[in-house]
Amino acid sequence: MSFGNEIVNEGDYGMITCSIIRGDPPFSFTWSLHGDVIHTEPGLNTNQIGGRVSMLTIDSIGHRHSGQYTCTVSNQAGQSSKSTELKVNG
Repeated sequence: MSFGNEIVNEGDYGMITCSIIRGDPPFSFTWSLHGDVIHTEPGLNTNQIGGRVSMLTIDSIGHRHSGQYTCTVSNQAGQSSKSTELKVNG
């Protein structure tokens, strides 16, 4: 899970996926930025694809989108999280 190593420019499109390889479904995915849960809004979407993948997309990246993104996957047995940073030039 990564936005890549490059700093992105304001206005660029951004996409990141989060997937789970092992475990028993069903899975629930939660995305957060700086610890605050992300909800779908115009230009910022989270979508679950099948039972094991979630995607976060940003149509036009702005400075407010910079920071530490965390994907948390949970099921009846527990949860696991992975984080990555988005750096924005602007």
